[in-house]
Amino acid sequence: MDSNDKTSTETIDEPVRKRMRTDNSSVTNPEETVGITQFLSNHEGFDGIIKYRYSDFLVNEISSDGVVIHLTDLSCPDFGQNKSNLTTNVPLSDEVIDRLKALSQTHGKDLISIPVDDLTKEQRTSIHHFVRSININLKSELVNGSIQVTYQPIATQVRRATEQWPDKSKPYLKFVLYKENRDTMDTIQNLGACVNMNASLFQYAGIKDKRGKTCQEITIHKVLPSKFKNINQRIPSLKVGNFQLCESPLRLGQLQGNRFEIFIRNITIESDENIKSCVNNFIEKGFINYFGLQRFGSRTLATQTVGKYLLQHNWSQAIDAILAYDETITQNWLRQLLNQWNKTHDIKTILDGTIPYRRSIEVDLLRGLQKHDQTNLIGALSSIPRNTRLLYLHAYQSMIWNKIVSKRLNTYGTEILVGDLYMNDIHNDSNVSFVTETNRNDIKLEQIVLPLPGYDIKYPLNDIHSWYRDLLNEDGIKIDQMKYQVKDYSLPGNYRQFIVRTGQVDYRIVHYDNMNDDPLQSDYDRLMNRDNNLQLESKKYKGLILVFSLPKSSYATMALREILHRNESTLQTHHKEEQLSSTKETITNQDEEEEEEQEQEIEDVV
Repeated sequence: MDSNDKTSTETIDEPVRKRMRTDNSSVTNPEETVGITQFLSNHEGFDGIIKYRYSDFLVNEISSDGVVIHLTDLSCPDFGQNKSNLTTNVPLSDEVIDRLKALSQTHGKDLISIPVDDLTKEQRTSIHHFVRSININLKSELVNGSIQVTYQPIATQVRRATEQWPDKSKPYLKFVLYKENRDTMDTIQNLGACVNMNASLFQYAGIKDKRGKTCQEITIHKVLPSKFKNINQRIPSLKVGNFQLCESPLRLGQLQGNRFEIFIRNITIESDENIKSCVNNFIEKGFINYFGLQRFGSRTLATQTVGKYLLQHNWSQAIDAILAYDETITQNWLRQLLNQWNKTHDIKTILDGTIPYRRSIEVDLLRGLQKHDQTNLIGALSSIPRNTRLLYLHAYQSMIWNKIVSKRLNTYGTEILVGDLYMNDIHNDSNVSFVTETNRNDIKLEQIVLPLPGYDIKYPLNDIHSWYRDLLNEDGIKIDQMKYQVKDYSLPGNYRQFIVRTGQVDYRIVHYDNMNDDPLQSDYDRLMNRDNNLQLESKKYKGLILVFSLPKSSYATMALREILHRNESTLQTHHKEEQLSSTKETITNQDEEEEEEQEQEIEDVV
């Protein structure tokens, strides 16, 4: 990203991103609302600022085979099809080639017929490849001894014959998605809009933080890299690369974890030894594996509340909650749309006035309501991508899990109890066993797991089981009735590690002169040969760089919470009074400008 590209870098005066959380009654401590109340260690901790800039938070996915995913190559390979693209190897006259190019440019309705009775299968295949190389929207098919070519947008074409794919044993394209300050699911939606493909066709293993620079793998079925060749030049806040063919698609959860590189700014504690002591204490004891605040969304009406309505099969309230007006929404167009909906419920007028490229969960749901009306609310909800609907359910599960963990720590501390559940190998073993008096002394604390409620899991054989039942009953949900005839709204349940120890942690204390200095290098920074701008000889501010890996679904902010012994919301918004007074009036405006700039990027591409 060049220095003259306003969306590719952060402004000097970028403020701390405030997050409006889920319960106005608990705004001073949003963690308590979702069950985050305990600390594992009792050290004093220290003040610092995390995510002051999104460049302070780097995340690289770790694949299921333990490889850290990096963006190292922005080229667009042809996977051996280049020979087909050479006119010298294609049995076509110059006249036919000129007609094909003209059809590609005019988007006309002409049909070009190419006789191929005297050609071999390889020659016919080379013609199909060549037509495709001119324009991906040119459709070629064999009809009665000739290849007929027409202009037809790729989104409307029937899937092409498998013989045209480079490697039949590897029918999926895998690539690395690098994004800056973008939510994974919104990025996928935008990426799909740019290449005129439905977002549901893309698969990924996990959701990455919005406020950061992140790398993860994406798969899609039988789409060549050429489809994405213009993305990197036209959308500064995302990059795609490291294209390869693979045998199978990614699935949610199909990863080992994530590698984090984090910069904590403006540390106020004077003693470096105290900082080192806090980090070493964290390395030794680990941290409580809470689900962090980002699990629960940033709307005033919480994501877990929608999940509760879905588990209650209260479809109407779930829809109302998703479409509720929320003044904290930064996108002005979406705020206006929801305001109009809640005042008029006139779907046709609202959708007719919506700019087509603007895709969102709310717009998808309104289209579903328009299609199914009030007679099929489940069908209307199905217009929301399945992964999003699962996030609502999982947010509710996560809140229950957090509350159970906090109660357990408050009641029993870190004592291992008879009847607890444990795994022999926390990374490779999905089978759980019960702690008994016989094996109790052989079990390590990090082997203990607690269930996320569902119909296909075991619960501890102690009083913790009744805690689950009581919490669910308070919300009108029966612990033994979480399987529903509509599979998407059933919860099989899962197990989650109680305490996580990170293993190796690399860290160093640095000093810097400017609050906006960037000490970390992302993958894209390295590709562009950009050095960090940290002046190490300066002593004005003190910061801490941390590098560590966590298993999947563990939150780096919860690890930082344990080290600093401060709540996540405090870490994200803590500032000296003079810094707050100089930025607070511009926070909302700059956030809205950033959203509008990202939307403009998509509009320009489309």
